[in-house]
Amino acid sequence: MRGLLLSAWFCFSAVLVIAQETLPAVENQSSVVEKSLEPLQTIVEPLSTAISQVEKLRADYAAASTADIKQEIQLRIDSERERAVQLRENFRSILGGSEAAEYEGTSFESATVQEQITELVQPILSEIREATSAPRELDALRKALASAMERKRKTDTVLDRIDRLKAAATDPTLIAELDSARRLWVGRRSEAGSQIAVASVQIEDRTRDQRSVWEKLSSGLANFFRSRGMNLLFAILAAGLGFYLTRKVYSWIRHVSPVHKKNNGNFTGRISDMIAMAVACFIAIGGIILVFYVRGDWLLLTLVVIFLIGVAWAGKTAIPPYLEQIKMILNLGCVREDERIIYAGLPWRVKKLGFYTTFVNPSLLGGELRIPIRNVMEMVSRPMEAKEPWFPSEADDWVMLSDETYGKIIVQSPDQVVILRLGGAKKTFPTQDYLELAPLNLSHGFRITIKFGIDYRHQATCTTEIPEIFEQALLMALIHDHGRDAIRSIKVEFAAASASSLDYEILADFDGSLAQRYNPLKRKINCVCVDTCNEHGWNIPFTQITIHQAET
Repeated sequence: MRGLLLSAWFCFSAVLVIAQETLPAVENQSSVVEKSLEPLQTIVEPLSTAISQVEKLRADYAAASTADIKQEIQLRIDSERERAVQLRENFRSILGGSEAAEYEGTSFESATVQEQITELVQPILSEIREATSAPRELDALRKALASAMERKRKTDTVLDRIDRLKAAATDPTLIAELDSARRLWVGRRSEAGSQIAVASVQIEDRTRDQRSVWEKLSSGLANFFRSRGMNLLFAILAAGLGFYLTRKVYSWIRHVSPVHKKNNGNFTGRISDMIAMAVACFIAIGGIILVFYVRGDWLLLTLVVIFLIGVAWAGKTAIPPYLEQIKMILNLGCVREDERIIYAGLPWRVKKLGFYTTFVNPSLLGGELRIPIRNVMEMVSRPMEAKEPWFPSEADDWVMLSDETYGKIIVQSPDQVVILRLGGAKKTFPTQDYLELAPLNLSHGFRITIKFGIDYRHQATCTTEIPEIFEQALLMALIHDHGRDAIRSIKVEFAAASASSLDYEILADFDGSLAQRYNPLKRKINCVCVDTCNEHGWNIPFTQITIHQAET
């Protein structure tokens, strides 16, 4: 018994909950129905009046005695019939609401011969029309409502004028005509009122469930990623996979092909590279078109086709100027791979020709440039020689410039050269300025030339014994300080009998390892020469000035 009572209680609770949930919906639906009946009622009454008026006029037409009266009655019958038809259409439009307007607006037009030209862009136009259909329809309804309200205002004005004239009129014929005109304008006011009701109902239907901008945006994005977003993703994957697989297959062919193994940069290899790239691009584009076709996305397919047509049309005028560049890329132009070229005042090796050509200078820090092929068109290269240097110096070389700058190269790049001078100071030159100063590279060996003179009293042995004594003294002193391997040769030769001395020219050749001792070596040589003169009692002359007294 207790179980039956519990079951009954649960059933009663469930029914009560369902009733509470259903009651607001029923009340809401009832209010909507009552609200929809009001405009229908405004149309039913004038519709009934128009139908009865048509029947009455038909009876008057049958009883008319003359042809003129029948013609006049027929015109009034036609007018009332048209008004009844219009009122009935308005009645049905209110019943159908927005669905009726959308149903009537749905049509399938067959393309004519003239329209076949525009069939390609039809999907795009359809998407644009569909995206803007709701705002356009709502705007059209609001304009129709405003127009109907304006017509109703005008009919009210005319009826008010007719009423004032009828109140003042006394002639029965005039009053009859005023009544006839009033009936006409009453019908027009009813027609305008029905149009107002139709437009109001349709506007209310469209604005009742109108969503916010954020909801529309989020819904649109969600729909896009569910449909066209997935299509785009599949198309990109198909294009990437097709391009990648094509390039991998061609890479394998290059690896096993004897033509490519024999000479990787020959004409046949370059032609095959370009053909393989073109095939990979065509396969990628074909993959995109195939995905859109299989997925039935005609909008994206149309956009791709239009893009390809545009590229082909532009290529008709854009490709010919690139033929010379293609010839250059095929290594058939004035600039060829593994040849020497001068660019920006510096020598470069053409490492690779392509849409971006690679120039290399192995002696420069950062000595690799990527240059667009269009900038290479006016250049000319030549075969390289193995002995040709790529730059006058290397990093850590010691140089002497024509402006007497002396130091060690610590940085040399296509832009600048930095020299570390003795004492730690750094001097920076733009690379072009550095080359214009004719750098003397001391790191591969150098010669020091010094002039030294002795007195004329040693004239008897100035060309025989004295040069040999100087050579031996210099050689022993320099070997003692720097070792035999660093001293290449020492020569002392009689140079000239000058005005006040017998001059010798000392030619000392050193290994590049002593480049950083360039200035100290000059001082050392002079010091040894003076010590040798002191040791052998040779006088070092000084410049003598002879004064001549003029005759008076």
